[in-house]
Amino acid sequence: MLVGDSQRIIEYPRLGFTVEQDVPREVIDAYDRLVRDGFEGRLIG
Repeated sequence: MLVGDSQRIIEYPRLGFTVEQDVPREVIDAYDRLVRDGFEGRLIG
């Protein structure tokens, strides 16, 4: 669930659904690593 939530925090401002939040580089790197490792069950299309 956290991978999906992280994706929404990153992507939703670009889509106009929420305000932009500062996401630390470490969080983005961890998110990328988890997606690469197959944790994709809660990601948006």
